[in-house]
Amino acid sequence: MVVFTPKSLLRHPQCKSGFDELLPGTEFRRLYPDETEPIKSNPSGVKRIILCTGKVYYELLKERQQRGLDDKVAIVRIEQLCPFPFDLLRDELSKYPDADLIWTQEEHKNQGYWSHVQPLIQTTLKHLNMESKNFK
Repeated sequence: MVVFTPKSLLRHPQCKSGFDELLPGTEFRRLYPDETEPIKSNPSGVKRIILCTGKVYYELLKERQQRGLDDKVAIVRIEQLCPFPFDLLRDELSKYPDADLIWTQEEHKNQGYWSHVQPLIQTTLKHLNMESKNFK
């Protein structure tokens, strides 16, 4: 496995794993769903899903909290881009059928992972019969 990580996450208070995630029988998590309480308790209240990967997640989390959108915006981290976790993304998107979908990254659109993930996400939406979903 190759892991690319910025130094800023080495001491970030939210970027850590508990020992229970490192025990025998555990495995690498390809996708992290939004498991915050407001989102879990009322998935129908979610108006927007933000898909991301890497350190931008922590910046999005902070901004969502500052704007008071903890119950309206779900942030989903895709941590394995190849092979793409179609099954996990399908399950996550099906929880929020009426929400807009956004991919976000730090880099410009012509850099980063956008050109790789865009057709894969579109394929997932097609499988869910959500091709018309507002996806940017």
